[in-house]
Parts: sequence; C-alpha cells; structure tokens
Amino acid sequence: RRLIDAEGADVPITAAEFDLLALFARSPNRPLSRDQIMEQAHNRGWDVFDRSTDLRIMRLRRKVERNPDKPEVLKTVRNFGYVYVPTSR
Repeated sequence: RRLIDAEGADVPITAAEFDLLALFARSPNRPLSRDQIMEQAHNRGWDVFDRSTDLRIMRLRRKVERNPDKPEVLKTVRNFGYVYVPTSR
C-alpha cells in the first residue's frame, strides 16, 4: 500500500486514495462512473451531492500527474466519472 514517484521516493497516500488507485489499476482505459467508484472503492452508495470522489481524484492528481490542471492519467469523463489512462514512462 505504497505510492512511489519516478525517483523512487515514497509519496504519502491515504487508505482511501490507495483503494481508488487500486480500482483504477484494475480497470485501465475503462471509464468508471461515480456510482461505480463509490461502490467499489469506498463500499458505499453515491448521491448527487456527494463530492468525496471528486475531492479524492483532485488529491490523487496532485500526487500522480505532471500537471494536475491538465490531467493525462486520471481523466474526467464529462457527466459520467473518470478513466485511468496508463502512461508508458
């Protein structure tokens, strides 16, 4: 349950962030709805006002993206959810 950067250094990560990354790693290039993410990564349902997934994605982007404002790895699928796009680094 560790996240390592390109230089081999540990990146602090919460259990919830790790669960989210693990879910994406099991489903590369497959868009996941917010509902799927809540059920599979957080073991609970989602309601229209729940922004916890969006907040976790934002925090993860800060840790895994070169430029979190222009994500290449954790992309938003408008009006649906998110997709993990593995890079070939």
